[in-house]
Amino acid sequence: MEKVTLKLFEFYNLESELNGSINQQTGEIVSKGLLNEKIKLTTKYWLTDLLKKVTDEKQSVEKLKDDLIKKYGKESEGGISIPMYIDIETNEEVEVVSRKLNPDFISFQNDFNLLLQEERELEYKSLSLSDFESVESEGNYSTFFKLVKVDE
Repeated sequence: MEKVTLKLFEFYNLESELNGSINQQTGEIVSKGLLNEKIKLTTKYWLTDLLKKVTDEKQSVEKLKDDLIKKYGKESEGGISIPMYIDIETNEEVEVVSRKLNPDFISFQNDFNLLLQEERELEYKSLSLSDFESVESEGNYSTFFKLVKVDE
């Protein structure tokens, strides 16, 4: 087993690189992810194991994010939220004419960004560049590449 230290934002990147990502607004596939490439079964097994560990860490961060939302947000009918802007004024055509950045949103953003800079250790099965020799991909897996050993 190998170990690497990653910042928490890199866990988000790595999860997306392994699993792929979808534009939340349009439903369009942004990247298909390394696990969706044609790779040998044993490598896919270890990547799936890695994804589980990454997802577990990401879920822990999401719980902390929820705590920050509760700290800085305001309760409304849909739950708790932190609007980016407050004191929004509109004209008769319902066009925004003025708005003020919400100081609670700025505080939330600052605290969350500090959290994402924290580091965690990740233990995973050693992966070698030769394990991916047959993969032809258009994807860029920059965080994942930190985990791959280059064969000499």
